[in-house]
Amino acid sequence: MEDEVPVRQQFLEDLAHLQSKLVEMTLRTDTMLEGALDSLLAADLVKAKAVVRQDDAVDALDLEIEALCLHLIALQSPVDQDLRVISTALKAITDIERIADYAVDIAKAGRRLTRANLPYQPLVDVPELFGMTRQMLSRAVYALTHQDLDVVFEVIRFDNEVDRRYIVMRDTLMECLSEDNSQSVMILNLLFIITYLERACDHIVSIAARVHFLITGEFLRPNDVA
Repeated sequence: MEDEVPVRQQFLEDLAHLQSKLVEMTLRTDTMLEGALDSLLAADLVKAKAVVRQDDAVDALDLEIEALCLHLIALQSPVDQDLRVISTALKAITDIERIADYAVDIAKAGRRLTRANLPYQPLVDVPELFGMTRQMLSRAVYALTHQDLDVVFEVIRFDNEVDRRYIVMRDTLMECLSEDNSQSVMILNLLFIITYLERACDHIVSIAARVHFLITGEFLRPNDVA
């Protein structure tokens, strides 16, 4: 019995460390999204290369966090809430890592335009969609670290607006393509970029849904969100 308090204290410290690593991974991914936009708008190959290079650090954190989760499961045999925390972390890192991959894809799309001597043209408001994606990511991680159910629903509702904006942008670009195929390279790459952002938001919703499970022990159903 005397060993239970130190063991529990160590477990709580390990969980706190796990949370800090999750936040670090998210911040690095957000920095990648910011860099991808900057490289696109400035037609900057150096910035695009920096985004691609940063993906290695995110991948390393992914592996580190996974190893920590498995360590906690193996040595502490967590149950109930503690196990939900660990399983949520394991799922979240998969989504965050995929968002980082999309940041790399966007940087590469911008790089293609730069190398083709086609500086970004605001045919649609790509920076707005970037801003919405980054806001969703920030709020999802807040929901995770503070276990805030209201913010979970806020994130999911916000994704509905992202979907609406994405559809408008996609349709606008398709209309531009049908009217003037001389801009096809620009338009197609912008289509790729907004699609990557929309998919990134889907992964952010997945994080929010896992936080719902963490807090309630129940999986989120589509009709649970008004």
